Amino acid sequence: MVENDTIQETKPVDDRFGKLGGWLARLDNRRVICIGLFGISVIVMLFYKPFKQIVEGDQAIYDYITQSILRGQLPYRDIADIKWPASVYINAIAVWIGQGFGLQDIFAIRLMQIIEVGLLSIFTFLVAEVYLKNRAVGVIAALFPLLNKNFAAWVVMGSQPKLPLMVFGMLSLWLLAKDKPFWAGFTSMLACMCWQPGLLFTGTAGLVASNYLRNWRDLRAVKVVAGALIPLLVLFGYFYLKGAFGDFWAWSMEYNYGVFGPDANRGLERALQHMWRVMRRIFEIDIVFLVLSIGGYFLFVGERIYRRWKGKENSYTEAWFKDALIFPVLVYFLFCLINMQAGPDLIPFIPFIGLFAGWFIFRVGTVIGKIKLLQRPHLSWEVLATCLVIALMTGVVLRRATKYRIAGMTLQDQYRDLQPVAAALGPDDKVYVHGTMEVLVLLKRRNLNPYVLLDWGADQFAAYKKGVEFKDIIAEMDAQAPKIISLTRLRTLTNKAELENWAKAHYDELTITDGKPIYIRRQP
Repeated sequence: MVENDTIQETKPVDDRFGKLGGWLARLDNRRVICIGLFGISVIVMLFYKPFKQIVEGDQAIYDYITQSILRGQLPYRDIADIKWPASVYINAIAVWIGQGFGLQDIFAIRLMQIIEVGLLSIFTFLVAEVYLKNRAVGVIAALFPLLNKNFAAWVVMGSQPKLPLMVFGMLSLWLLAKDKPFWAGFTSMLACMCWQPGLLFTGTAGLVASNYLRNWRDLRAVKVVAGALIPLLVLFGYFYLKGAFGDFWAWSMEYNYGVFGPDANRGLERALQHMWRVMRRIFEIDIVFLVLSIGGYFLFVGERIYRRWKGKENSYTEAWFKDALIFPVLVYFLFCLINMQAGPDLIPFIPFIGLFAGWFIFRVGTVIGKIKLLQRPHLSWEVLATCLVIALMTGVVLRRATKYRIAGMTLQDQYRDLQPVAAALGPDDKVYVHGTMEVLVLLKRRNLNPYVLLDWGADQFAAYKKGVEFKDIIAEMDAQAPKIISLTRLRTLTNKAELENWAKAHYDELTITDGKPIYIRRQP
């Protein structure tokens, strides 16, 4: 592995061992590093016990949507959701394949997530290699997500749309740098189809490929747009042919920009305070990497401005694509100022934190190496600094992973706690769940209606789309007399009291799982 500014290809090894030697001779450092990073990522994630983690939170919602797709249901029409659907369809494919091997659907989803972590490590490394011309920085960036137990939990506990968003997003940056604008546009739109803010990768590719909208003659930008349009038209066409385009547009676009965005907006000062609190809580001692990455980001931006100001890169050169590393961080930061909810919203930052922290460390090594008193023959401070950081990170990653233990409930405990619910339900009995999605996922039941989570004004929006008041939706649910209900995550519901009063009027507590009460319909 070479850690200086210019990546050099390794010389082929002598073929001393027949076919094995010939294979090794064709194996370059890039492949070895990518395979190693993928393997380390998968192994580390397995240490976080994906087959014992409980089902809960937003991951459970997307696990449920995945199951619903395989039952023949359709997102938005049958399950109200606000994110675009590529991630759940990817997981549905994983479950479908897993069924052929007798694999439980929850486990197939989690294995798919772990594979995506491995792919993210590879693409992050490749981005560092081509944009920063530094493989050591790429290794640092690829290892950084593995340091964080919270990141691991978000991944191994179930569906996490922001993870494939970053897999496709980093792949699009790499393809842009490899001068494949069509496929850069294509994969950037796949990122957007996992979660709408992924559109920033399409915007980045188009802006840089057109040299800031100044050059369209070489067709790079046109190819980006053409590549992006294909998956977008497939998405729109699919829901249109299914007769659900109106539901898709209402929940994933109209609600987001008309209701959720304004309601969840904290204002600039509170947004910055909230973001910092979340980062401190999630990164803990690793916050030092965030600090280093901020320095590395501004250092990189300064270098890009300097080169353009000096006239060295005013037109297309071999480094025409490098500005593309600047915009995803900036645009996503602005998005978070408008709407950032919790820890998983940091996932799109994490690969870039690793990249720019590694770049800062490398540049510090370069500065140290220029100090005459510290210069030594055959000693590269850049190599020393980055290799020491890689060694330290690898040790910490392995130590944290091997020492990880589940502190609370396990998946097996959840199954046990839900036995009274399973015993109470007949094959034709109906269930209504708001928030407590593990009930539906673990029992593989269909919800009474699409409204599995109605926070941030979604309850009022649902009523508006149906042309009724929310009390009419409750009356409709009551008419179907679901035998089992569970109501959690009601804090931001406008009609919280109405739902709770309905439950009190018709239901008694049956059991409690992980502190969440589950109710059974009272006998008349």
